[in-house]
Amino acid sequence: MGCNLWKHVPANKKDLSTWPVLVSPPPQTPLLIYLAVAQTTISAVLVYEMAREQSPVYFTSRTLQPAEERYEVVEKLVLALVFSARRLRHYFRSHQLTVKTDYPIKQILQRPELAGRMTAWAIELSEFGLRYEARGPMKA
Repeated sequence: MGCNLWKHVPANKKDLSTWPVLVSPPPQTPLLIYLAVAQTTISAVLVYEMAREQSPVYFTSRTLQPAEERYEVVEKLVLALVFSARRLRHYFRSHQLTVKTDYPIKQILQRPELAGRMTAWAIELSEFGLRYEARGPMKA
């Protein structure tokens, strides 16, 4: 007896079965960057928003070194932002970027008592004039 697997697939199976298409944003348009961290990886997606519809521009990801796995969540988020800034420097320099996160990255990077790697990262990121906004609720 055959089994029809498509019978139980949601109505938007077309969306689930197609890869997102990366777009090239127009020059000097604002872009969003979403950060994600896990125990062993960090990632970021650069997004262009037009008419309330978001299209991915670029995706970065990397595995953390064993020492980096012990970082706090906020440190991992800043590391993801720094890693993306290094890989996507041309986007960071030519577009206004807004970092969408629910963590207080901006306040942490502006603390005068920062030391070590966070100070170096804060200095490195300061050249880009990043904006920080709350991520807000995710829509299905």
